Amino acid sequence: MTKISIFLLVLISAFSLFTSSTHAQTPTVSTGDEIQKLREIIQQKVNEKLQELGQDNVVVNPKKAYLGTITEINDTNLKIDSKTNIHKFTISEDAVFVNLKQNKIKISDLKIGQDVLVLTLSKDALVFAKKIIVVDSTKLTNSKNVSLGKIADISPTTSILVLIPTNNKNRELQIKVSAKTEIVTRENKLIKFANLKKGQKIVCIYTNGENSTYPALRLIALD
Repeated sequence: MTKISIFLLVLISAFSLFTSSTHAQTPTVSTGDEIQKLREIIQQKVNEKLQELGQDNVVVNPKKAYLGTITEINDTNLKIDSKTNIHKFTISEDAVFVNLKQNKIKISDLKIGQDVLVLTLSKDALVFAKKIIVVDSTKLTNSKNVSLGKIADISPTTSILVLIPTNNKNRELQIKVSAKTEIVTRENKLIKFANLKKGQKIVCIYTNGENSTYPALRLIALD
């Protein structure tokens, strides 16, 4: 039995004895005022006891979801990298783990380097991981990018052009053109890679690539 339960039982017993004694001694006198005062005293004592035990200081926040790559994991703690922040979690005792096929797995099946979606519940200063789902991050994010800029350099032999974005002239985008890349004019007429020139303004639609080279999906020549 908890401390609070024992405390409440004592107060209730005292309340019962008081009311019984009052009725027995003064049956013709109303005891409503005395009973109300005792109720107020009991409520005050209960509130004080709850505050003493810290029961009214617990703050529970709504659930949140975090997407990232596992960088550290053990039986009680998890750390993921979301590319913008490092998030740390305490793994809940009743946490559920799910793989890509939506089947339940064990915590030992989770490995560093896996992309996961972490469903959490915050309590006071702790963030508890309630459900950890292995995901394919490429299917959860929009991998298409659009950039307006000028061609700073172009290589006919490698089919790579260097694009300087209009909104960030300090950045150089290496764009890889392939047979799947559609190249058109502003009138939507098809042209060839050989028709593109250094200094030409274009709109480039590309996907995330590797080694700082981005595969072009579509190029639109504006002049």
